[in-house]
Amino acid sequence: MNKIVTKIALALLVMTCMMGQAEAQIVTTFARNVTPGQQNGLYYSLPQTMLKLDFVIEETKLEKSPLADYAQNYMGNADVVEYETTEYKLLDVKMSTVASPDPSALFFVTFGSARGGAKALFDVMPNGIIRSVGLGNAVGEETAVAPVKEEQPEAPVAKACSKDVTSLITTGKSNGQLAKEVADKIEEIRKAKFYLISGDVEMASNPETFSMMYQKLEEMEDEYTQLLLGQRKSKTVVKTVYVIPNKETPVQTVARFSEYEGLTVGTAGSGETISVQTMSLNTTEAINAPSQSAIESMNYENKVFYRVPEQALVKVLRGNKPLAEERMTVNQLGALLMAPLQNTKLVFDTKTGQITNLIMQ
Repeated sequence: MNKIVTKIALALLVMTCMMGQAEAQIVTTFARNVTPGQQNGLYYSLPQTMLKLDFVIEETKLEKSPLADYAQNYMGNADVVEYETTEYKLLDVKMSTVASPDPSALFFVTFGSARGGAKALFDVMPNGIIRSVGLGNAVGEETAVAPVKEEQPEAPVAKACSKDVTSLITTGKSNGQLAKEVADKIEEIRKAKFYLISGDVEMASNPETFSMMYQKLEEMEDEYTQLLLGQRKSKTVVKTVYVIPNKETPVQTVARFSEYEGLTVGTAGSGETISVQTMSLNTTEAINAPSQSAIESMNYENKVFYRVPEQALVKVLRGNKPLAEERMTVNQLGALLMAPLQNTKLVFDTKTGQITNLIMQ
């Protein structure tokens, strides 16, 4: 008798398992656990937040003048370019975010048998980030999905600050003679500026004409001065560094900056360290989410993963000095959760992985 009861119980258990397997329309598995060559499924990922740091840098190229040896005689203690080099000055840093597929939130969905002709829908972006998913009758429901704006790289900002050096007749003249001529020209221009300011009342009464004339004299003086002191050609450029924050490393060294080498990405190079500090504000702390190990080790029937992103305070530091500080959404610091699918359609925010719309039938 006991043997018969045992056989019936086993049969019921097998039937229950088989029914459960038949009811499973999809099975979600962490990507690393997928058997090579497995078919009848697709991959999707949730987005992670990538920080985009645009460093605005002034590059100044210094060129020594052939008349530099005479500069002290005529210009006193003026700053003379003694050798050719390039100097760098860090002006600003601008922070923004870019969404990219998160390798720690990459899943494979296997499609099983759909009972009663039930429909299944997966809408995935070209980069693999999920936009919407549905099972059953709710698949046919129309849902407005905002178009995704593609990130366009910003063109470097360039600003030429140098002026053309005035040419002089140099045939048969020594550098000493040329230096004397340049110094005399500078003196003439400075006298003209003085007379413009103090001598011509009629011109001074016309602000527009006065400003134009004075600016022209300033430019001429600068051109002749460069013939003695050397040239400084400056331009403003933007150098971009991408950083992916993570929970394990709240402070990341991303670059180094030197006034003589500029910005060097990574930890190599000389100069002060540029680091990014990401401090979670614990807005998702109350959520009892499954651990990453549980997510990676199990299969989930008729369920998909979504994310509740975290808010964080992000700082960019030069040494210990803050360059920028901003409160931002950092997806991967948040919680990964499971949403059941049964006659349900879910719409995701493609920048955060959060569910923005749910339709049930």
